[in-house]
Amino acid sequence: MSEKLVNTATEFRDEIPELEGLLIGKLDGEVLWGDTLKDLNHKLILASASVAVRATEKISQGIDKKSINQLDIEISGGYVTIIVLKKGLVLGFYGEDARAQLGIIKKNLGTFAHKIEKLI
Repeated sequence: MSEKLVNTATEFRDEIPELEGLLIGKLDGEVLWGDTLKDLNHKLILASASVAVRATEKISQGIDKKSINQLDIEISGGYVTIIVLKKGLVLGFYGEDARAQLGIIKKNLGTFAHKIEKLI
């Protein structure tokens, strides 16, 4: 993992206080970087996100659509956004208190993901 990836991710994470967690991994779910408010299993989360992306790709193919760019999941207690890159995933999650800022958070997360895409 590059120092530039670590620095960029840490800086972004610090700028978005609503984020309860930010994870970066490869498409197969391998963890490259992670920071969460609680001690969570980053490997399990990214591996599960990888499975969700693959399943969604099958849905996309089934309905004759193109590749998956982003998955937005609303769960009890908050939200998860998975940005799908050519070689990796960026996963951000946040609580219900971020509802009013969802659009801005997702946009910033997407911009961040594309900024670090070449570092993955």
